[in-house]
Amino acid sequence: MNCAECNAEFNDGVQCGSCARYLDFACANISEAGYRKLGADRRALWKCPSCKISSPHVSKPTPTPAPETVTMDVILGEIRDIKIRLAPLSQLMADVASIRNEITELKAFCEFSSSKLDDFAVRLDDVESKLPVVQRIQKSVAATENAISQVKKEFSSNEQWARLNNVEIKGVPMKKNENLFLIIDSIGRRVNYVVPKAQINYVSRIPTHSSKDKSIILSFINRYIKEEFVAAARAEKNLTADGIGYAGNPQRVFVNDHLTSENKKLLTKVKTALKAKDYRYIWVKYGKIHVRKNDNSHVLAINTELI
Repeated sequence: MNCAECNAEFNDGVQCGSCARYLDFACANISEAGYRKLGADRRALWKCPSCKISSPHVSKPTPTPAPETVTMDVILGEIRDIKIRLAPLSQLMADVASIRNEITELKAFCEFSSSKLDDFAVRLDDVESKLPVVQRIQKSVAATENAISQVKKEFSSNEQWARLNNVEIKGVPMKKNENLFLIIDSIGRRVNYVVPKAQINYVSRIPTHSSKDKSIILSFINRYIKEEFVAAARAEKNLTADGIGYAGNPQRVFVNDHLTSENKKLLTKVKTALKAKDYRYIWVKYGKIHVRKNDNSHVLAINTELI
């Protein structure tokens, strides 16, 4: 069929519901898809552009609303209603202000925390940068401590070596104008080992912390005579002040190697530790501490490395 507007031949188009003419979609000013969506009822009422122009436009009259009578009671009621609705507004505004203050404080705290974190990060970086130096110092200190410890051991060993010819005699009461050589002679006669004066290097008293009487240090010229004197004194189980000229004084007298202060402390530790382990024999010879658990066990020499 041919379009009523352009006389062009077409297969599918639209029909005006007013003039019943057929038009193609282009002349009808509508797309095929738009026309299909109208539905059957609206397509039957569809008008072509010419019929739309020629159809008179009738405007619907606007209805005039009936005047409403407004009374004072109505106005007052509406005002009361508005007040009721606005009552929570003041509390809401206070809550909003409180929230705003809290947000401000939170923001300030976050900024402060961020500043502190930045400062901490700077300090941490500084510490990390110094860590290698600290590690080197620690190694140096450890090496120095080891060296000092070794020097102390050597010094203690040398100090004890210098005392190998000495004996320390404890328990001899002090008296005015005493003659130490006579005291040594009295001890020698009591233990059946009289020391010739020619074998004595020196003899003197030294203060001690554990007794009001000062110990007597006897230094021998010959070490072997010193060892024999110590052995004889130890063999005398009842060596007292009364037996060497201090009549009526039962105080025990002890003759031992002259130990350094470190070795004296070590001897005390050894006695305390091995007493609980049932060691029967603990003695000092040649400036060294020896122990033996029983008559059938081996003799052990104790030093600082073994405690």
